[in-house]
Amino acid sequence: MRQLILMTTFLMLAACADRITAPIQPAALNAPNTRQIFVVTNRRRNAEGYLATSRDTDLTYLDTIVSIPPTHSAGAAPTFKAKPDPEKHFVIAKETPIASLPDLAKQVSASLAGNPRRNREVTVFVHGFYNTYQDSLFRIAQLQNDFDMPGTVVNFAWASAGSPLGYAHDRESALFSRDDLERSLRALAKSKSDRLLLVGHSLGTFLITETLRQIEHKEPGWTARNIDALALISPDMPVDLFLRNLEPFDDLPDPTVILTSTEDSALRLSSRINRSSQRLGQLTNPDVLADLPVIVFDVSSFTDGSSNHMTFAESPALIALLRDARSFDDLLAPDDPNFLLRQAERVRVSNEAIAIQVNPG
Repeated sequence: MRQLILMTTFLMLAACADRITAPIQPAALNAPNTRQIFVVTNRRRNAEGYLATSRDTDLTYLDTIVSIPPTHSAGAAPTFKAKPDPEKHFVIAKETPIASLPDLAKQVSASLAGNPRRNREVTVFVHGFYNTYQDSLFRIAQLQNDFDMPGTVVNFAWASAGSPLGYAHDRESALFSRDDLERSLRALAKSKSDRLLLVGHSLGTFLITETLRQIEHKEPGWTARNIDALALISPDMPVDLFLRNLEPFDDLPDPTVILTSTEDSALRLSSRINRSSQRLGQLTNPDVLADLPVIVFDVSSFTDGSSNHMTFAESPALIALLRDARSFDDLLAPDDPNFLLRQAERVRVSNEAIAIQVNPG
């Protein structure tokens, strides 16, 4: 059994060998489906010039264009290679450096100009464990495409090792990144957007709550005043730490949505590694969160065909259900406050917390 585990680990590591390489292919700018993604990252470039796994004290700011292959279907995980084919793979078509964080905020504002008022929103995406730079960039491009997200997207790419054995490194990198995420959120809150949405996945939700906690200690009420919607997808943190991080808050963004699943095998493994009985992303009973105005969105009945850790992005059935909202903002902050409730198979209310269970139609 031990040999099987070691062999599996070796194969996983070998499969990751080209996940750092992200060549820019200008010809892909002519592809019929491209997406603009702004990037803030504290990843250090390696000898080949690619944003790799080491942490950097200086932030890098980019304006990127990602091309999405014509073969892509909603819910399919992004495919990419060291020598990509734009007809089959996600590709970086253009990468333009931005000099500073204020300059990035200005360019984000400019990208919103001319949009209808309801589309002048900025979504900040914070990726999770085991993500290379390409993983995070192409994942948010896929979400932007599959959900037809309006407005502008910013990928906050912290320095994950992109390795199945890199959990300790990634947790340390998340803690390392708190000040960087705080500076980024403060700058983007001053952009000319009408709404600022903050979306985190897996260990990225730990980084988000740690960062917002330190902001609230400095400036009580900042989060609710500046973040219009907060989504924590498959959050990889213990429930008691989540509650402790939220102690300084008088108010949370409205809405605050937590996407959970009891079938998430990655969180089961995390529970064992961390000797924690339950991660926040496994929670379905709202009683423990009763004093918080949150929506627990239980998608245990859906499957993404693998670990169920990215069901939100990789379950075609769930994507189809959620796209009943006119936009990503409608999902998190719907004009119709009963939108999520109308999708429910089961609703449980515990004081301020609401747990909504949905099933495939």
